Amino acid sequence: MNDMSQVIVPKSDQVNADDLIAGPRTFTIEGVAINPGTEQPVNIKLVGEPRVWRPCKSMSRVLVAAWGPDAKVYSGRSLTLYRDPKVKW
Repeated sequence: MNDMSQVIVPKSDQVNADDLIAGPRTFTIEGVAINPGTEQPVNIKLVGEPRVWRPCKSMSRVLVAAWGPDAKVYSGRSLTLYRDPKVKW
């Protein structure tokens, strides 16, 4: 086997920073599932993306500040995800 493309695919069920190396991507939110008490309690389903986006606590705070605490109203709204190469975690 000489095809490297198969070994560089992230093994993950969520959108990762490596998925954004080519540049920012804008998504429409399809739905939000909240599982309190888990390590990553917010799962945001993005239209056209088979994996979920799991925002960190700080980004969840930004979403609440921008759109309010009722996640049901997030469906149909758009957001742009990007990768900042200077940020490690």
